[in-house]
Amino acid sequence: MPSIASPLLHEDDGLAAGSLSPFEVLAQSVSGIAPSAAAAAGPALVATTGGGAVVYSFIASTVVLLLVGWCINKFVALKGAGTLMDYIAATFGPGAGFVGSIGLAFGYVLIADAVLAGLVIYSAPLLGLVGIPTGGKVVALLVMAIATIAATIAMIRGVELSTRAGVILEAISITLLVVLLAVVALHTGFHSAPFHLPGTTAGSTATGMVLAILSYVGFESAACMGTEAGDAGRSIPRAVILSVVIAGGLYLASSYVQLDAFGGTDRLLASAAPLNELADGAKVHFMGYVMDIGICASFFACVTGSLNAASRLLHAMGQQQLLHGAIGVAHPRHRTPHLAIYILAAVTFLVPAVMTLAGTDAITIYALVGTIGTYGYMFCYLLVAIACPIMVWRARKNAVPAIAIGGLAAAGLLYVAYHSLYPVPPAPYKWLPWEFLGVLLVAAVWYAARGRHSHLEYRALRHDAAGPLTLVP
Repeated sequence: MPSIASPLLHEDDGLAAGSLSPFEVLAQSVSGIAPSAAAAAGPALVATTGGGAVVYSFIASTVVLLLVGWCINKFVALKGAGTLMDYIAATFGPGAGFVGSIGLAFGYVLIADAVLAGLVIYSAPLLGLVGIPTGGKVVALLVMAIATIAATIAMIRGVELSTRAGVILEAISITLLVVLLAVVALHTGFHSAPFHLPGTTAGSTATGMVLAILSYVGFESAACMGTEAGDAGRSIPRAVILSVVIAGGLYLASSYVQLDAFGGTDRLLASAAPLNELADGAKVHFMGYVMDIGICASFFACVTGSLNAASRLLHAMGQQQLLHGAIGVAHPRHRTPHLAIYILAAVTFLVPAVMTLAGTDAITIYALVGTIGTYGYMFCYLLVAIACPIMVWRARKNAVPAIAIGGLAAAGLLYVAYHSLYPVPPAPYKWLPWEFLGVLLVAAVWYAARGRHSHLEYRALRHDAAGPLTLVP
C-alpha cells in the first residue's frame, strides 16, 4: 500500500510513525464515538422525534454511515492512508481541504465539550453516594477540570497511552452495559413489540435519524492517525467499518431492551434515568450506579479520542504554516503534537466552564454544543461522500459503485441535515447552523489571507489521480 504525505504535512511530521497496532487504531475510532454512553441515552433521544421508529432509525443511520465509511476506505485503497482533509483537498483543492478540516476539528472540540457536560450529569449520583453535594457550579467545574487535566496528561504522554486507556475504559463500559441489558432482558422476556410500535413509519424513521446519527460521529477519527498507525492501509479501513458495526449493534440492543422493558416510548420518555430505573425493576439496583461509572468512563474516553484526532489536524496545519509553525512541532520525547493538545484542552474546558458560570445547566450545555459540533462532522462526511466518485473517475477506475454508494451517502446526509433545519427549531437551536456557517466563512477568509504564503505551496502537489499524494521538491 503506498504511503501518503499529507498536503498539510512535511514528509516527516515528527510524530511517532507506525506506533499504533491495528487494535489501538480501532480503539481510537471507538473512543471517539463513546458508544456505551450514546447507547444509554440515545434511544430516549431518538424517540423524541422518531416516535416508535427508534430501532429502525438506528438501523438506517448505521447503513448511511457504513456507506460513508466505504467512501473513506476507497480513498485509502487508491491514495493510501491519510486524513479526511487529505482526501477532500486532493479532490476539491487545498482551500476546501482546509475549510473542511476546520469544520471537522470544530466538531471534535465541541463534542469533547459536550461529553465534559455529560460527565457532570452522570457523575452526580456517584458523588452523592460519598456525600459530595452536587448541582452547584463549583463541583461541576472541578469535575470538568479533573477530566481535562487527566485527558491532557494521557494524550501528551503518547497516543498509545491515551488510546489504550480509552479502549480499556470503553471496554469496561460496554461490558457493564451489555451485562445490564442482558439482566433486564432476562427479567422482562423477549417480545417483538419494539419492531412494530405505534407511529412506526418511513417518515418517522427518517426523522429519527436526525438524532440517531449523532450517536456515531467520531467513527472516522482513526483516519487522522495515518502517520502513527502501523500497516495503515489495513488497520484504518477495518477500524472505520468495525467501529460503526460495534456502535450500531450496541445501539440496536439497547434500543430493543429499553423499548421492550418500558412497553413503548411513553414510559421511556418519562424516565429521567432509564437504565437506573430498569436496574431497579430487575432488582439489581446497584447496577444502576455501576452503569453510571461505565458511562463516565465512556465519556472520558471520548474526550481523549476526540482531542487526539483534532490535535493531529492542528499539527498538520501548523506544519504548513496555516497556523503558527510551533503547533506543527512534535514533543521531543513523546512525539505527540503537544502544543496542539494544550490549546485544544484549554478551549475544551473553557467553553463549558464559561457556560456553567453563566448559569447554563449541564444538560443544556450537552445539547447545545453537541448539536453544533455535529454539523462539523456531517459537513466533512458530506464532502467525502461527494468526492469519492470524483476521485475514482479521475483514477480511471470503475466509478459506478462509487457513484451509487457516494450518492446514497450524500443523499442520506443531506436529508438528515434538512430535517435538522425544518421545521425551524426554537431558539437558540435555530441559530446554531448559522453559527457553524460563520466558522466556515472565517476559515475560508483565513485561508485566502494566509494559505498563499505558507512555506509549502499546495501547487507543489503532484495531482496524479492514480497514485499516492506526494510533495514535489
